[in-house]
Amino acid sequence: MSPISFDFNLPPKDAIDYLDGKGLKIGFNYEEIMHEAHHTSFTVAKVTRLDLLSDIHDSIIKAQRDGIPFEAWKKELAPTLKKYGWWGETTVIDSVTKEARDIYVGSRRLRTIFDTNMRVSYSIGRYKQMMGLPDSVYWRYSATLDSRSRPGHAAKNGIILHRDHPWWRTNYPPNDWNCRCKVRAYSMDDLKAKGWSVSEAAHENIASPDWAYDVGAGSRVGKLTKFDLDTSIDELPTISPNRSYEALSQDEIKQKFYDDLDISAGTVYIDKVGDPTLIDDALFTGWTGYNKLNDKKKVSRALFVDEFASLISDPDEIWLQYDDVRKKIVKKMLRFYKTPNGGKRALMALFEYQPDKTQGVTLYFVDGSGTVEGKRSEKLVYRRESM
Repeated sequence: MSPISFDFNLPPKDAIDYLDGKGLKIGFNYEEIMHEAHHTSFTVAKVTRLDLLSDIHDSIIKAQRDGIPFEAWKKELAPTLKKYGWWGETTVIDSVTKEARDIYVGSRRLRTIFDTNMRVSYSIGRYKQMMGLPDSVYWRYSATLDSRSRPGHAAKNGIILHRDHPWWRTNYPPNDWNCRCKVRAYSMDDLKAKGWSVSEAAHENIASPDWAYDVGAGSRVGKLTKFDLDTSIDELPTISPNRSYEALSQDEIKQKFYDDLDISAGTVYIDKVGDPTLIDDALFTGWTGYNKLNDKKKVSRALFVDEFASLISDPDEIWLQYDDVRKKIVKKMLRFYKTPNGGKRALMALFEYQPDKTQGVTLYFVDGSGTVEGKRSEKLVYRRESM
């Protein structure tokens, strides 16, 4: 059997599915999301807003699916980056440590983003294809032998190991930034025909610390999908109003909410995906200025204020959606529960992306099963591991 071929000019389904199936995670520094965590979360260092990260993610998937080369991708993405102010000389601030860093966003940084995601996704697609070959179980490391090759990588050029050998777990390429190494699969008959033999020597690791993780794990990561509430309805909690809160003033109710989140009003809160969000009394105030805690026409939010705090600190799902009314991207956090008769319901928190901040907008109940499903639309960026 001839070695596996892999056409980088064709849109490989496995590579596209890998990228498309990721959630999103903000990390100020690349090493904040290490190793196998990259298989489940898409991140770009120094991107501090989830809406910007989502747009970059979408653009990478489109480039991979449509075969768009780097220069065309950069040209198409540039207006989006300029809109967010993430272009040229700019200052970014780590929302957790408050560290400010002056960076330059140009061809070099964008090339790293583009190449890294393309190489990793193609590598995982290649890995999955090779694992599916029943006879070609011997893998040969192939380094690009030129002036740009790293000595450690070049030294491994031509070594052959069984695909189950533990060395591949941390040394399957890419093994460093801009690594161009590849792996090819052969059968035993192929090796005999070429006069090659399986290496018996011990091999040291060559992957840099940032890249010393199991690429193969990426081929086993499932696409991020929403919970099937119909099959998991029995696992959903039931929630009840806390009548003791009826004795509290509105200010005390609000303070209870902030205390449960361990913040003060007006604090920038870092959520499950690392997105900084301003949490203040806007969550309790309608567009016309009325106090939602006083709304007698609906279920009293005041009696569920602890549940709403839990929703923000530990949501079941997080979605991004373009709001046609607001003409802005909004983030929806959902936490599911069931009624005593088994109906699907949800608590929801809505956040709006603005030019200079991410603002908490409202908290409310999603009352009907059909409405719950209607809120789960557009881009799923986070899902709790289990219900």
